[in-house]
Amino acid sequence: MTDLLAVTLGNTSVAAATAGAGGALRDVCREPLERLEAMLGPRLEAAEGPVCVCSVNPPALGRLRRTAEAAGRDPPKVAGLDFPVPIRTDVAEPARVGTDRLLAALAAHRRTQGACIVVDVGTAVTVDAVDEAGTFLGGAIFPGPRLMARSLADGTAQLPPVEISSVGAGNQVIGKNTEAAIRIGVTRALSGALGYILTAMLLELGVQGPVFVTGGDAPATENEADVKDTRYVVAPDLVLEGLVLAWGEPREP
Repeated sequence: MTDLLAVTLGNTSVAAATAGAGGALRDVCREPLERLEAMLGPRLEAAEGPVCVCSVNPPALGRLRRTAEAAGRDPPKVAGLDFPVPIRTDVAEPARVGTDRLLAALAAHRRTQGACIVVDVGTAVTVDAVDEAGTFLGGAIFPGPRLMARSLADGTAQLPPVEISSVGAGNQVIGKNTEAAIRIGVTRALSGALGYILTAMLLELGVQGPVFVTGGDAPATENEADVKDTRYVVAPDLVLEGLVLAWGEPREP
């Protein structure tokens, strides 16, 4: 099998990886969305196998298609459009569920073969439940740390923009200046929201399954006392894993 180039397009970042016959990811890289062409152009030119993509960002998908065309490649195959995501759903509007959420849930269930929760920390934070049989049950969505910080700058007259470079905030909760206060508020809001939602969701799910955390800010959340747990599995590339799994699933000709 010729290597597959898998790409995920989010609201603020792009990630890519190569996968061979065994499905293991290699050469994973993640960049801000503004670097899409610079990051993917050379990889598209060098790739010999198929290209598949998970996109929650239609304008970015258009840019990727133009970049592929410039590299002499056929348009990338899009998960959910050109090939299905092989996971059952039990939600009111299945067509409106983000493909990234479904792919992460697929990968998490394949890892654990049982009920689990998947947290994706990016521009938005999604917390989704999967049952024992591998059915996607739905979940919760709230703003991610950088979006929280940006909303304060955009929605107020005097609060400054603050870069949230790390989710971990240590034990300090009394900020000595405005920037520190915003960082503490944002990180504690994330920690508290995750802690509450995870506790309630595990109770509602009725099974103490593992919690998989993915996305660009996934590693930093492991240090948050309110959400750290013995079942807490940090897997930053879970959507890419699910994309490779979905692509490799047998399909009707």
